[in-house]
Amino acid sequence: MMRFWSALLLAMALLSVPALAGSWPVPNAAYDGTRVIKSGDVQMSGRIFHDHGKERWEMNMEGMTQVMIMRPDLEKMFMLMPQMNMAMEMPLNDGGNIPTPDRYTETVPEIIGQEVIAGEGTTKYKVEGNEGAGPYTVYFWITDDGITMRTQASTAEGSFEMHLEGLQRGVQSAELFELPAGVQVMPANPAMMNQTMPGQGP
Repeated sequence: MMRFWSALLLAMALLSVPALAGSWPVPNAAYDGTRVIKSGDVQMSGRIFHDHGKERWEMNMEGMTQVMIMRPDLEKMFMLMPQMNMAMEMPLNDGGNIPTPDRYTETVPEIIGQEVIAGEGTTKYKVEGNEGAGPYTVYFWITDDGITMRTQASTAEGSFEMHLEGLQRGVQSAELFELPAGVQVMPANPAMMNQTMPGQGP
C-alpha cells in the first residue's frame, strides 16, 4: 500500500505546470492525453485532462480506479478513490522533490534547441545546479503553448523520466475537475505524506 501511495504522489506531482517566468513558455493550453512516468523502479501511466492549470489524472491500480485532481485556483489537490466514495485533500505544494518547470520560475534556463516529440514541435530546456543531495541536471521539452512533452532528470539519488502520448488539444469539461457529489473528503495524514513522498528530483 505504501508503494502505491508513493507512486501516486509521484504521478500527480508532474501534472501541474503553472505560468513560468523568464524565458519559459507560458502554459495556456487545454488538452488531454496519456502521461507515462518512470522514477527508479516505479513506472506509471494514465489519462490526463488539463485546462489552464486545472488537471485530472486517472489511473487503474490493481483493479481500483484512482484519480488526482489539481486545483491551483483553490491551492488544493485531491486524491479521489471513486469505488470507495472517498477523497483525500492536501495543499497543492505537497509535491515533493519532483522536477517540474514551476520549480525553476526564478531560473533562466539554457535553451538547447528545437526537437519534435511525439509529433509536436518543442523547445528543449536545460537547468542544472548543486543543492540538497548534490548536483542535478534536468531537461524539459515544452511546446510553445506550455505543454511539457518530455522530462528527464539525473541526480545523485537517481533518475526521472516522463513523456506525454496521444496529445489532443481542446476545451475540457469543467466537471472533470470537481469532486462528485456525496464524496467523503478527509485531510491527508502528514506522517503518511512524509513516509511516502518520493525524493528522486533535485
